[in-house]
Amino acid sequence: MKRNPDIGNEKHMLFMQDIRHANINANWSRESSTVKANFAQVKKLEKVGTDMFGIPSVTPVMGPFPLEDTFGMAIAACLLRRSLDPGRNENTIQFATARRFRSAFSNAYHASKNVGNISSMAYEANKFYTTTCPTYGYWFARFILGCHKRMGDKVVQDYALSRKIFLELLRHLEDDWNGAHENPIERDGIAEFAGVLLIGFLLGLRGEEIVKTDISGLLKYIDVGALDPDHPHVIIPLIGRLKGETGERYHMLPMARVTRSGIMAGKWMDRLCRSLLKQDRRNGFVFLGKDGNPKKIREYNEEFYERLRRVRVEKWFLFEPGIDISDEYGLRRSLRRGSNTEARNRKVSQPVIDMNNRWRKWEGSKGRRPAMEMSAHYTEIRMSLPILWEYSFSF
Repeated sequence: MKRNPDIGNEKHMLFMQDIRHANINANWSRESSTVKANFAQVKKLEKVGTDMFGIPSVTPVMGPFPLEDTFGMAIAACLLRRSLDPGRNENTIQFATARRFRSAFSNAYHASKNVGNISSMAYEANKFYTTTCPTYGYWFARFILGCHKRMGDKVVQDYALSRKIFLELLRHLEDDWNGAHENPIERDGIAEFAGVLLIGFLLGLRGEEIVKTDISGLLKYIDVGALDPDHPHVIIPLIGRLKGETGERYHMLPMARVTRSGIMAGKWMDRLCRSLLKQDRRNGFVFLGKDGNPKKIREYNEEFYERLRRVRVEKWFLFEPGIDISDEYGLRRSLRRGSNTEARNRKVSQPVIDMNNRWRKWEGSKGRRPAMEMSAHYTEIRMSLPILWEYSFSF
């Protein structure tokens, strides 16, 4: 409804207050010096127009604005209120979290009857769309930029897991495995967690990538890879509808069974495979949640933290003094960051690193990579095996 605010209405007054805040944020999109310089030029422009030509005003009328929201002020006010919600690492949420209101509104807008207001322009292979969505307008873009400048960003990164700590974790897992010879269920859990660590660290994967490991591909090539005379390996197949792709894709990554420093990855993966077969699991995800979907990597974090604390009791000098393990480490990034750091320390060549990460380019290929059978993927991988295998072998 188009109406003036009711001064006696508390909610109306709160909205007016947030409108002022939104405009202040929009003003912050420009540097003060830029605004000052522009204002000086506008005054000169007006003076020339008046003195030379007798024009009352050269510049456009500044207002009033129409009695309706034409540029997303309501969304801006809601976004500002959202920005005051409690955060995980700070008193309030980060800008990147608050700005999701913008994309939420634009998605709702383009799913509504307003979709008819969208027009397209195409030239050769390029296509552009024009929209009347207010959150894509000029003022709202200024507001978002100013809001971002005011709030800033605080990036909280997981600590990189060092190779020495990684080796201590594996040593503890081996001790636990040997101590659980009469408890097969406990051994299943130990093998599963060891798989998470090895796949993440030796292949440099993010946490959300680790849990996409597929059972059938792992079982199919576990023996074939072990018998390779030159590059004994374990194939880690990642499967799923990955961002930017259509259909299900396989991304096969070879992991050395024994690394240069003696990490026995193959032994642990054999144990994991035997555990899966014992449970009669031959298809689906290796790291399976109760709902049939891959587990969330955060479900392994508590065990990760507990094992890190055990390591710190024995080898305190491997950790930063006074560090809070549960705040600074996480399986989402710690394994990958540690892997990348260790690869650089060990002088792994850039072509080898690029080859190990090349599947991420396929992930972002927007479906242009042709779909292939699992066996065709493995044939393709074997052609590049010496280079792909080198990354994990170097540890």
